[in-house]
Amino acid sequence: MSELRIYEKDTPQYKFYKEMHEKQTLEHVLNMKKLYDKNDKKMSIKTALSKLDDFVDPSDPDLDVPNSIHAYQTAERCRKKYPDDKSLQITCLIHDVGKVLFYFGEPNWNVVGDTFVLGCKFSDKCVYSDTFKNNPDYDKYDELGIYEKKCGIEKLHISYGHDEYLYNVLKKNSEKHKLSDRYLNMIRYHSFYPWHTEGEYTRFMIDSDENIKKDVLMFNMFDLYSKEDDININDDIKKYYDELLDEYFLDDLYW
Repeated sequence: MSELRIYEKDTPQYKFYKEMHEKQTLEHVLNMKKLYDKNDKKMSIKTALSKLDDFVDPSDPDLDVPNSIHAYQTAERCRKKYPDDKSLQITCLIHDVGKVLFYFGEPNWNVVGDTFVLGCKFSDKCVYSDTFKNNPDYDKYDELGIYEKKCGIEKLHISYGHDEYLYNVLKKNSEKHKLSDRYLNMIRYHSFYPWHTEGEYTRFMIDSDENIKKDVLMFNMFDLYSKEDDININDDIKKYYDELLDEYFLDDLYW
């Protein structure tokens, strides 16, 4: 297997992250949460997943296929290791469905990319951390910023994108699906690499956050390392997940 997550200068990924790091501010994140708290668009999870046929993640140096393919790759790798854990398989399948934000007209920097905390000092553990210097919030906050030590990860305002968006869609539609908070947290934090992989933001953690991190790292084995798996998704595979989606999602969701 080739090495993954290699970020070099003078690449499309560098240009992407430069724009993201300059435009994601605390004010922006709060505005996005308020905007998408409306949940006024009705759509099935299957339709949302199919929208990813038209989206290739510009932040990822390891992917050049539509995001829907990556969804099945991730789920299939999970199914091979945990054939009886249907909740985890479904989580792997839908983890990136929040990227449907692109379909609603959001720019790429507001949809994808490694996430980070706003409202405190920017971390040098972030990808291309040098590009934060033109962010309006640069040098505005110290290590704790607007937060208290050991306030809990869920209290943090994390850069807006598909993780936070899908998490909130599923939370607000909780009566229409069978996924517990454990799996929703995997979705919410799976792009939060500075925290779950680089060891940043531990000053904000409470004891229960350790279990969330453990789950996210377990999930990450399927998300990250499936990118080199077979991209030919046959009809039998799709049928299996169609039936699983029917089992886990009881009605259309409000997005």
